[in-house]
Amino acid sequence: MKICVSEFTYKTFESILKENFPDDEFLLIDSEANVISGEGKPDVALVSYELMFKALKSDTFFTKYLELINGCEYLQGSWAGIETSQAQALISNSKIFSHGGGIHAIPIATYVFAQMLRSIKSIDEHIELQKQKNWKQMMSVGELTDMTIGITGFGGIGQEVARIAKAFRMVVYATKRTPVLSDNLDRLFKPSELDEMLKSCDFVVNCLPSSQDTQKVFSDNQFKAMKSSCMFINVGRGESVDENALAKALVDGEIECAALDTTDPEPLEPNSPLWTLPNCFITPHDSAWGPRAPLRAVELFIENYKRLKEGKKLINQV
Repeated sequence: MKICVSEFTYKTFESILKENFPDDEFLLIDSEANVISGEGKPDVALVSYELMFKALKSDTFFTKYLELINGCEYLQGSWAGIETSQAQALISNSKIFSHGGGIHAIPIATYVFAQMLRSIKSIDEHIELQKQKNWKQMMSVGELTDMTIGITGFGGIGQEVARIAKAFRMVVYATKRTPVLSDNLDRLFKPSELDEMLKSCDFVVNCLPSSQDTQKVFSDNQFKAMKSSCMFINVGRGESVDENALAKALVDGEIECAALDTTDPEPLEPNSPLWTLPNCFITPHDSAWGPRAPLRAVELFIENYKRLKEGKKLINQV
């Protein structure tokens, strides 16, 4: 088969690619979607990180890229979300499309616990005391043991969050549409039971994707259902949160604080009150990034290519 990858990806992972595709031909493309090595149309393609970023920023690049890969047997994406117009176009221009769900789970889960520990250990308060040269000891809660974390959406990211939570000796709840077994889960709730779950949580981690069923799942009633000491963390999609309701909950003390790596829209509008609330921590949707992410995308591509040749269903197949 002819495999289309970017020149950058090929040079970065050349030894791995040659080892796993000894009998296949590579078509290499540059940053303008020009084929610079190989001939003809590809049979499969890896839409790596740099290609997906380029597709979001340049219509000219993406149009040219779609012409090249149109009709591919299999396309492997590197991002979990498929709601963008670019992702939908890739799906429409290939026979089989697989998204990159799960390859970001480790860095995103790391972000979640960085924010949780920031709160539980009063890191921001300590920074302010240092600025004042004030040696004042703080009686923070200090540990996560026996605290309850509730995870909405128990896919790859949610399951990695649960695994780490158990290492901290936490109680782990989650919502999911379909039953799932996990040694790291104390109780699974149906999505319709969300408010019941929220009442018991010290931390709520939203991992929901963007879909018709997840629009503004978190609104006034959900924030009112949470403990006043609860921390809300969004690493799902911004569309699943009513941010006006969130801002009100933060101002009124219905919840203690929030950490948002995703918003609606992105970037967050300059006039959003969330920017300036002292108990809201905003990051620019970069929790998924880490130096190992491109390698995990290549490894997923290799595994799915093997499955394709064996006639098996691909991981994350849409």
